Amino acid sequence: MKKTVLSLGLLLAASFVSADNIRPESSVEYRQSAFRLMEFQLNVLNPMHRSQAYSEEAFAYRADTLSRLGALAHEGFTEESRNIDSRALSRVWDSREDFDQRMQTFIEITANMAEASKAGNNRETRDLFRQTLQSCRSCHDQYRLD
Repeated sequence: MKKTVLSLGLLLAASFVSADNIRPESSVEYRQSAFRLMEFQLNVLNPMHRSQAYSEEAFAYRADTLSRLGALAHEGFTEESRNIDSRALSRVWDSREDFDQRMQTFIEITANMAEASKAGNNRETRDLFRQTLQSCRSCHDQYRLD
């Protein structure tokens, strides 16, 4: 009997934390938090990139973290959050395929940057870092209110 009540309680609790029950405002806060963390990673990576005085392992860690954060930020662009006040333009939802592709490209570039850094390929790492910054700028130009 206790197991049944406990199981039922856990099932009920899990239903309250499903993505379907998340407030739209929480989605906005979630993605904004991920973007703030991404900004931190970029602010650490940029001087490392410029000085070329870094360990491949440290750079790869930051790049990998940036890639994962990109996926988390993307997850926060829910349809329900469309009309919540934020710096995301309505174009995000009006041109969803393009937006999704840009986010996916960012995630892939940063993952590739982490791999290139782990492999000690500094030239490729530097090129992928520039591509990362270009990816950020192009998405912001299209989909973000400044």
